[in-house]
Formats: sequence, C-alpha cells, structure tokens
Amino acid sequence: MQRIHWNSRPLAIFSLAVLITLLASAMYVRTSQATPGSGVAPSPIAAGKLLEPIRLKFKTERSGFGNGIEVTNLSMVKFVVVPDGKFGWHQHGGPVWVVIASGTLTLYDGDDPACQGTEFGPGSAFLDPGDHTHNARNEGTEDVVVYATFMLPEGGAPRIDVENPGVCPF
Repeated sequence: MQRIHWNSRPLAIFSLAVLITLLASAMYVRTSQATPGSGVAPSPIAAGKLLEPIRLKFKTERSGFGNGIEVTNLSMVKFVVVPDGKFGWHQHGGPVWVVIASGTLTLYDGDDPACQGTEFGPGSAFLDPGDHTHNARNEGTEDVVVYATFMLPEGGAPRIDVENPGVCPF
C-alpha cells in the first residue's frame, strides 16, 4: 500500500491565501454596503434613562414604528456639519426630534426616486420617525448646527448605517 505524502508548506500557503481572500471579500462587501458620513462632528449634550418605559406613537407620513415604540432612553446631541458634509444613508432605532440652529440642512428620503431634498433653515424643526432610510447634507457655504433628541428603546441604536438606496447621484 502506497502512502500519499502531502507537503504541508504549500498546503499551508494555499490555505492562508484562501483565508486572506475570504476576509478581504467580506471586508469589501461590508464597507461597500455602509454609507458613513463625513464632515459631521457630534457633541453629546446629555443622556438619561426613564424610570419606566413610555409607549410613543406618532402619526406621520411614514410608519413611525407602526404600532408605537417603548422609549426608555433619551439623548441630546449637537451636530456641526461643515460645508459639503453629510450624515450618510442611515436609520435610527427610534424617533428623533431635530432642530436647526444655524445654516441650512438638506434632507433626502431613501424612498424618493426623484431625489428631491427638503431644506431646513435656522429655527426649523422636524420629526424623523427613525425607521426609514435617509441622508442629510450641508450643501451651503457655512456650517450647519443641528440639535437632535433621540428617543430610543432599550438597546436601540442612535444610528444604523444602511446601504445606499441608489435614488440619488451621491
């Protein structure tokens, strides 16, 4: 009976090459799907946990988490967005109240095939129901200052990166 002798060095090199290729592919897929922001500087202001959850349901054009959401965590964040800065395509784990303190923020909806942004100037505010894909950009020449109040359930993420929906040229 003849024994087959495998040379372990070429097999180890081949296995390592396959592993590196798989890891590189996984990293490429992961980074190609996420659309992180740029030119946005968050500054946390305050955060707190409610003694008991509060059930919230907002009547909006969007679903706003359908039958409601159990909010347990609140946080307030100041964002400064430089000219050409963007939040990137994302969602939230709960509703977010947004107030524009200065500059003009342009909000894009991931469901809008026409990619028509809505501009929000100083003193304007809006409710982001959280459970839809959107992006916001500073298309002006001055910094935009935004204050956001996140209303999240236990374990809810303030930001969930999502894939570019392909409705806008950016």
